[in-house]
Amino acid sequence: MEIHDSTADDIAARLWEAREAYYNSDTPLMSDVEFDELEDSLRDINPKHPYFSTIGITDPNVPAGEKIRHRVPMLSMGKAKTLDEAEKWLRRLDLPVGSILTVQPKIDGLSASLFYQDGRLKYVATRGDGEQGQDISHVAPYIQDIPEVLSYSADPVEIRGELHLPKDTDYDTGGRPLRNNCVGLINRKDDRADLHYVRFLAYQIVWPESGHLSSGALSADSRLASEAGKIDILSDNGFYTFDVWRLGGESASTETLMERLEEIYVDYIDSLRSKWNFETDGLILLVDDNRLHDDIDNRWVVDHHHHYALAFKPPSEAAKTALKDVIWQVSRQGNLTPVARFEPVRLGGATLERASLHNAQNVRRLRLAPGDEILVERANDVIPYVRDNLSSSVRGENFKDESLWPQHCPSCGEEPVERGVNIACPNPLCRDRVLQSILFWVRQADIGQVAMRTLEALYDAGKLRTIPDLYRLTAADFDDLEGFGEKKIANILDQTAASRSMSAVDLISRLGIPMVQKKSLSRLGISTMADFKEFHDDSYVIGRRIVEWKEEPGNMEFLDALLDVIEIRETSSGMERRGVVCLTGKAPLPRKALTASLEAKGWSVAGAVTKDTVKVVCDDPAGSSTKLKKARDAGIDIVTYQEFLNEEGIDF
Repeated sequence: MEIHDSTADDIAARLWEAREAYYNSDTPLMSDVEFDELEDSLRDINPKHPYFSTIGITDPNVPAGEKIRHRVPMLSMGKAKTLDEAEKWLRRLDLPVGSILTVQPKIDGLSASLFYQDGRLKYVATRGDGEQGQDISHVAPYIQDIPEVLSYSADPVEIRGELHLPKDTDYDTGGRPLRNNCVGLINRKDDRADLHYVRFLAYQIVWPESGHLSSGALSADSRLASEAGKIDILSDNGFYTFDVWRLGGESASTETLMERLEEIYVDYIDSLRSKWNFETDGLILLVDDNRLHDDIDNRWVVDHHHHYALAFKPPSEAAKTALKDVIWQVSRQGNLTPVARFEPVRLGGATLERASLHNAQNVRRLRLAPGDEILVERANDVIPYVRDNLSSSVRGENFKDESLWPQHCPSCGEEPVERGVNIACPNPLCRDRVLQSILFWVRQADIGQVAMRTLEALYDAGKLRTIPDLYRLTAADFDDLEGFGEKKIANILDQTAASRSMSAVDLISRLGIPMVQKKSLSRLGISTMADFKEFHDDSYVIGRRIVEWKEEPGNMEFLDALLDVIEIRETSSGMERRGVVCLTGKAPLPRKALTASLEAKGWSVAGAVTKDTVKVVCDDPAGSSTKLKKARDAGIDIVTYQEFLNEEGIDF
C-alpha cells in the first residue's frame, strides 16, 4: 500500500466532507468552483490518491425507487473553464483534418435515460452515480416529451436527456431554483399532475447492448454516425431537442474551430444563457463523428469521463445585493454552518435570498456586517454562494461584527466552541444535530418514505431520539400525529423494516466516518464487525479516521445499540476479498437481487471493467460489447451467468 503525504490526505478529507455536505445538507461547504480547484490540487500532488478511486456518492435528492443499473454507464465529462483549456483539449485529440465539433447547451436539470425495446418504453431512470440510477418510470404518463412508442427503431435503445422546468414555467416555484423544484415534482408520491410542467430535452441515442450502433442501423440512416445527426433524428421522431452548432468541416484547422467557438462563447456569456428558456451551467463540446470515439478513448484511461466530450464551464452569473444578516444551521457533526440572508436578487431564472457562507472562517475572511454590498454568484450557474464583500476594504484584518455571530446554538442553546474552520455545538443531544444524523442514516440506508418532516414530527412527539429508535417504531407511535394516514404509516414502517438487513460493510459505510466507503474498507481488509472493532492501524488517513471515530466518546456505545436492531448478513474476511466481478448483458435474475446475493458471498459487483476486475459475467461470451472487448484485451476471465451462478450455488 502506498503512503500518501499529509497534505494530500488533508485535501482528500476536505473533499469528502464537502461531498457529504453537498448531498446531505441544505448548505454546501464550498462552491463548485472551489471544489473543482481543490480536486485539481489533489490531482497535481498525487493523481493516484485513493480519493480518486472511491465510489461516488449517489445524489439522495433523486427518488428512492428501485435501482436500475445502466447498461452503458452514464459517465460525467472532463471540464474546461477557459478557452485556453478548451483549445488544449482539442489539440490533444489531434483530430483528422476537416473534423467537426458539435456545441450544445449544458442544461442544469436531472439527467435521465429512457429505455425502449421493440419500440415501446420500458422504463425511465435517473443518472444516479453513473453506474446505476433510480427507476422514475412513474413520470412518463405526465411529461409530454416522453413518448410511449418509438417509431424509428425496434432495437433496444436508450434516449438520454435532461428533465427540467423551463424558465417561463407556470408552476409556482416559490422563488426556489428551478432544478430543486423539478426534483421535488419527480419525488412526489401523490398528486403528480404537476409533473406536466416538467420537460425532457433529448440529446443522445445509445445502444445499450454495446454502446454503439446495431448491425444495419447505420446503413438504414447515415445520420446515426453524427452526434448532430442523432439530434436531427430525435427531432424528426417528436422529441424535444435543441439545434446544435456544428464547427469545422472540409479543411478547417484548430485555429478556425477555436475562432468560431470563441464567437459562441461570447454570445453565451453576453446573452444566450439569459435568453434560453432553460437554465444552463455551461456548454458541451463533442466530437461529431462518433466512429472516432472509441479510438479517442483508447488513448487514455476511461474512468470518470469519456475523452471525446468536454464540459466547457465559463464564469458564472453574479449580482450585487445588500446583506441582511447571517443565520446559522446545525449539521449532524454539530458544526454551525453560516447562511447569508440578503435582499432578493434574480440569477439564472431563480429569485435568491440566501446563499451559503460555508464555515465560520469564511465569515471572518469576508469581514461581513449587516448592510454590506455583497457579490452573489451561482457557482457553475447552480449553487448560490457569496463570492465577495464589496464593503470590506476599509476594515482591518481582525474585524468581526458580533451581531452576526451566534452566542448560543440556535437549536439547543449550548455555547458554541471553536473547531478548526468551524464553530460547533458541543451537545451530542442537540435536537437539530440528532435529526440531521438520523436523516443521514435514512438517506444512506435508502429508506424512501421517510423525510425530515416525518422525523421532526416523531422527535417532537417524543418517539424518536436515536437511529435505533427508527427500528422500534410501531403504528401506535403515529397516533395523534397530523398528516399521517394509515397507508403512509404502513409505507414508512415497511420501508424501515426493509432496510434492517445489511452487510457489516454496508453498516460501517453508513456511520458517516469521513472518507470511509465500501471500497476503502475492502482495501483495509475490513469485511466483518469483528474486523472493524479490532482495527487499530492508523498508518493511513482512512484508517486514522476509523480509529478516531472509535475513540470518540459515545460512538462505540451507539454502534452496539445499532447492532441490537440491525440484522447483519455477516461474511468472512476471506470471502469479502474474493474480487470484483462485472455483470453485463441480460441476467436471469433482477440485477438488485443478484448483486445482493453475490455481495453476500464475498464478491464486489461493478458495472464497468477496470484493472480490479477478475471476472466478467454475461449472457453471451461471444458478444461484441465494449465491456467484453476490454475483458478480452486484458485477459480477464469471461463466463456465462449460468456457469457462474451454478458455481456460486445461486438458484435462478
